[in-house]
Amino acid sequence: MSVLDNILLGRHIHMKPGVLRTALYWWAAQREEIENRKIVEEVIEFLQLESIRHELVDGLPIGLKKRVELARALVAEPEMLILDEPMAGMNQEEKGYMSRFILDARAERGVSVLLIEHHMDVITGICDRMLALNYGEMIASGIPKEVVKDPRVVEAYIGGSHD
Repeated sequence: MSVLDNILLGRHIHMKPGVLRTALYWWAAQREEIENRKIVEEVIEFLQLESIRHELVDGLPIGLKKRVELARALVAEPEMLILDEPMAGMNQEEKGYMSRFILDARAERGVSVLLIEHHMDVITGICDRMLALNYGEMIASGIPKEVVKDPRVVEAYIGGSHD
């Protein structure tokens, strides 16, 4: 499936189904299709995916695949994004790009973000608040730069006290 088709799938919740509806109200269906494509194109531009829009997603590097996933989520026009390990498998450069796109989505599109992530550098760089869990139990919460210094967090995530 191409990048464009993959991202278009994110618009499915805004599409009105039905062959009969499409046949009887073709002008409305056409207008809806144009609007959906416009939103998809805006997100493609926003996430700088223009040059790969017709490439197959399977052949893309992990960083671009993750960006396509983010695009598919953004075209649904959510109020909140829940991102589970969006930086998994990425190198530092890719993590930097993804962090920037997440911050921009929040700032420019008004999307709240719940980020589940183990990369502390990412969390401290883009999050306003942080909850640290250890085996499902909250051990610390607050401003990320303070939470990562909490001795319970250090013990749970690094495995020992580092003064």
